[in-house]
Amino acid sequence: MIAKAYAKLNLFLDITGKMESGYHSLKTVMHSISLCDVLEFKLTQSNGIRMSTNLSGLSCAEDNLVIKGVRAALKQAGITSGVNLEIRLEKSIPTGAGMGGGSADCAAAIAVTDKLLGLGLTQEQKLSAAAECGADVPFCLVGSAAVCEGVGDIMTPIGPLKNDICFAVVKPNAAISTPSAYKSFDTRGIFGAGDFDGFMKAYSTNAAPDGAKRLGGALYNAFSECCEVEAVSDAIKSLKANGAYGAEMTGSGAAVFGVFDDIKTAERAAVSAGCGFYGAYLPKNCGVEIIL
Repeated sequence: MIAKAYAKLNLFLDITGKMESGYHSLKTVMHSISLCDVLEFKLTQSNGIRMSTNLSGLSCAEDNLVIKGVRAALKQAGITSGVNLEIRLEKSIPTGAGMGGGSADCAAAIAVTDKLLGLGLTQEQKLSAAAECGADVPFCLVGSAAVCEGVGDIMTPIGPLKNDICFAVVKPNAAISTPSAYKSFDTRGIFGAGDFDGFMKAYSTNAAPDGAKRLGGALYNAFSECCEVEAVSDAIKSLKANGAYGAEMTGSGAAVFGVFDDIKTAERAAVSAGCGFYGAYLPKNCGVEIIL
């Protein structure tokens, strides 16, 4: 089987507090986009679960989220051994970008393992397997658009954006670790500073003639308020200067996206930003797509 694992953008991301566990609580709106990784799964006769990838330096051992996803799906079915799979991962979603690439790959592994092996898992079981692997994995399994709360694992689906809204996405040659992003927020950030109601009002009118403009003006990311990476700020400024109705960082970075209503303009803006990774993408109404 072959599956597409779609990237996500955080159109709105607010940090609302800190839990007793030490984790931060979030309120974020995630949306799948047409950028994807492609995974191929083949049943074999022996040798357990093996994986390869086109991305040098990416671990293909048990710590990879793809293999963790397979294991989590098998666990839900009560299977602990005897499964032989060969997995090939073709990465297109940049790593360390805040676009959920690893989580999307994990979600695809859960969906394909269930279907390929005929496990018959319920949606609740697949979501349980996803939550075991990471906070963003449940959303990446379902995809489309949702308000996510808690650590990102409590989902409320919302209607997807119309396809006349599109995104230029760029990733500067910079890295922001998630722990350092939270540390910066704890030093300088303010809990609940985002205007969620205002964002949702803009989001709900995205089909209007000026929907892209309204959406772009309502973007928010609590991490970017505290981000000191100049390349990220420069990328945001570049997208705005080249026609974006609004631009923001996604997740804890370092990828940046801009909102457009014309794909050609978005493509030109992405190129003009001068980043190592760039592209223009449409909203997507699913997180995983099994295509064969």
